[in-house]
Amino acid sequence: MFRGYSAQRRDRAPLIETEDFRDEGARRFWDDFSPPYFGFKKGPNDTWQYTSESFALAAVKRYQAYWENRISNPDPAHSKWSGYASIYFSDSDADGRQDSSEVCRVSGKVDAVRLPKEIYFTHRVMQNDRPDLHILGHWSYPADKKTVKTINVIANTQSVELFVNGKSAGVNSQPVSGFIFAFPDVEFAPGSLKAVGRNGGKMVVQEELTTAGPPAGIKLTPIVGPQGLQADGADVALIDVEVVDDKGQRCPIDDDKVNFTVSGPGVWRGGYNSGKVDSTNNLYLNTECGINRVSVRSTLAAGTITVTASRPDLKSAQIKLVSKPVVIVDGLANTTPQHLRGPAEK
Repeated sequence: MFRGYSAQRRDRAPLIETEDFRDEGARRFWDDFSPPYFGFKKGPNDTWQYTSESFALAAVKRYQAYWENRISNPDPAHSKWSGYASIYFSDSDADGRQDSSEVCRVSGKVDAVRLPKEIYFTHRVMQNDRPDLHILGHWSYPADKKTVKTINVIANTQSVELFVNGKSAGVNSQPVSGFIFAFPDVEFAPGSLKAVGRNGGKMVVQEELTTAGPPAGIKLTPIVGPQGLQADGADVALIDVEVVDDKGQRCPIDDDKVNFTVSGPGVWRGGYNSGKVDSTNNLYLNTECGINRVSVRSTLAAGTITVTASRPDLKSAQIKLVSKPVVIVDGLANTTPQHLRGPAEK
């Protein structure tokens, strides 16, 4: 009965759009001006032709369509939905419509290893009760090419002013679809790109992007649970792998192979590349927009797991993860913190 919208159904129960914005866009395609892809090239079986940036813009327009048709709208013709749920939060191994290009369905706000896309920050801004903004994209275009593009700032403020190396590139107080503040024909110049959001003429939020230098090294950042890595044979440590310049800033257009070695009581699970079949579980992986994420699973033996990442001509990186012993009772691991265990568990 409730598979479609009608005023009669709306008046009997809340109507929530639960599969809205089914479109797909991968994280690795910044825009039409960023190497190595310079935009998304649609394959024969692909449905959509989005970059990460245009995917985010499309999401704004679709969300605004919901916002203008909320049940609180006094116009009966636009008083429809009680709630909104976009179909996917993370890319996943599901039925996608980009199978010429992708190994996952890429409708998510984050990719399959939960690294955020531009659409993630877009939704953060649109649903934030406090002043917020996000500059779509990066500010590290090739020095040997003249790059002129529209800079889009997603903001929930009354106006946005854009600055290139401290010089104003204009003020926009007429957003498209409620949140898109567009600044056309901005020419890239190495340095900084800053957006300032204002309410009532007063600055309430700002963001600044800076140009990264050439790739110089690799940075590894471990992510473990609040109790640390547990040697229960099932716990997983995630490791963010970034290619950075000599100041430690991520190089946002880096897309190249990183090699890994692992030793100690851990099982290498690797990561994935969104456009490459059989990229999982390998001891190598490409960055995507300067970053990727890999994982190591613990075993039942506690100890130190060492992970090293390298690429020719870059400074390598190494981290050590210490998996902690756990109590095994009748074949089950007890990872309850010591201070929360009952007498029988202690």
